[in-house]
Amino acid sequence: MVGIGVVDGIAIQKVFIYSSAPRDGRRLEYLGAEQEGARLASAFGTAEKQLAATAERLAREAGEDEAGIIEYQINILRDKVFADKIAQLVVGGASCEDAVTAVCSEYCEIFGNLDNDYLQQRKIDIIDIQARLLGILGGREGFAVAGRPAIIAAEDLAPSQVAEMDPKRVKGILLEKGGKSSHSVILAQSLGIPCIIGLTGLLGRLGGHETVIMDGSAGTVTIDPDAKTLAAYRRQLEKDAEAKKSLLAYVPIVPATRDGVRVNVYANIASAVETGPLLESGGEGVGLLRTELLYMGFSDTPSREAQFKAYSKIAESLGQRPLIIRTLDAGGDKEIPYLGIGEEANTFLGYRAIRYCLDHEALFKDQIAAILQAARHGNVKMMFPMIATMDELFKAKALVAETKAELLSRGVAFADVPIGMMMEVPAAALMADLFAKHVDFFSIGTNDLAQYLFAADRNNGKVAYLNSFYHPALIRCVNAICAAAKGNGLEVDICGRAGEAPDLIPLWAAMGVSGLSVSIPSIPAVKKAVCETDTAASSEILAEALQLSTAQEVLDCIKDVNGGILTAL
Repeated sequence: MVGIGVVDGIAIQKVFIYSSAPRDGRRLEYLGAEQEGARLASAFGTAEKQLAATAERLAREAGEDEAGIIEYQINILRDKVFADKIAQLVVGGASCEDAVTAVCSEYCEIFGNLDNDYLQQRKIDIIDIQARLLGILGGREGFAVAGRPAIIAAEDLAPSQVAEMDPKRVKGILLEKGGKSSHSVILAQSLGIPCIIGLTGLLGRLGGHETVIMDGSAGTVTIDPDAKTLAAYRRQLEKDAEAKKSLLAYVPIVPATRDGVRVNVYANIASAVETGPLLESGGEGVGLLRTELLYMGFSDTPSREAQFKAYSKIAESLGQRPLIIRTLDAGGDKEIPYLGIGEEANTFLGYRAIRYCLDHEALFKDQIAAILQAARHGNVKMMFPMIATMDELFKAKALVAETKAELLSRGVAFADVPIGMMMEVPAAALMADLFAKHVDFFSIGTNDLAQYLFAADRNNGKVAYLNSFYHPALIRCVNAICAAAKGNGLEVDICGRAGEAPDLIPLWAAMGVSGLSVSIPSIPAVKKAVCETDTAASSEILAEALQLSTAQEVLDCIKDVNGGILTAL
């Protein structure tokens, strides 16, 4: 079977079928308004205590952002409208079980009918709360989890169900449904559990005792593999383990090319929990902090204080290593319902990122203030996403100046920060020489730059072939941005997936790229590729690549010049 891989990793284990359906907790006997009301209040109180304990554990083991996902459910329980609807049914003669089921079903229907993937995913939170309340009312508290190492298979999973899983036992998660932006997937990523979603019909093919091979990178699932396939994947696991072990030698190394050109290797992260693995992998800082994940963990806009605490925690854990904080990049495939962005025909080309923030100055200035205050705790930089015009940049910088003035007037301590911009819109790339005079650094987001350059949605499999990082058009574009940065004395980083492609790293080094911000597991391999690069030889490859016309020609050029060595890293 083939689904959508959302968390990388290979796992080979027996499967454990995990039901996320609400429990049947109906009571036929109505005990009276007073007694039913007491039962309901007790169930709500117990559910809140359970969720608070789970949130506390997540904050300790995974991070505050992840704990915020569970706090989202606590907020639902505390929501007066939600609780009053259930209480009114109880007063009217319904048992607690029937009242909970009726109101949660109403909410599920509302969320399920919305033409918005993120909001539809919130239906899972309601199902989760319903199951928890019915379990408590029926004397069955908590959720059963696999008692042995296993790959979990389910129709879908609620956030608290993932949060209560032990990563030492749960080796992988397979879901028939799910969404890339769901809280459950975010938690799986944070806990390091390989995950594949969109496996329609999976449960119908499982009995619950099969051995399963899952490849989170490819999105493939093999049920009851034959001996040959099983042996091949076990060899791959061994090879991956050996490769990972050999790369450990590069963890402490300061990455520089053979001829002494320094290339920083940073990581892209979303929360404080990732700073530990980042440092253990040899990362030299954070090249991209995705702040939208913090917003996604709340049911309403996080306060300035909540943001300040989150950013400060990361800054302090990094010491003097750089922390580049990208301001809110909502929209596109990162939907946050309470922002009210609304439905759009083409979300990637729509009302997102800096465009939204400039229209919501109070929200934007709260984030700016939190970043400026957090800058006192580390080496912090601020970066604006999706800048397309000079007017957008000037307005964003003006709001930074306004925020500084307001903090000064209130006597709030803060620190100045370098200001940079994402280079991901072709219009900005074409004017890179002009933008370079008004910012302190560039960060090239090759994922979005490619899809805009080729007019090809990167989430559309039918046009995925167009988004090649090896295409001369993208290489020329990146080279032009680097030239503009170099001409103005700016640092320029690459923070898209192209930054961790080993056979492209020599080209980036030859262009003068200052840093590569990559996924945490890729850090040692990227360091190795940097250390094995010779920029003089790479400059010759670059000169030839810039004259080619197809992605395949660039690939062939790289292989011919390097003898295939770099592509094998």
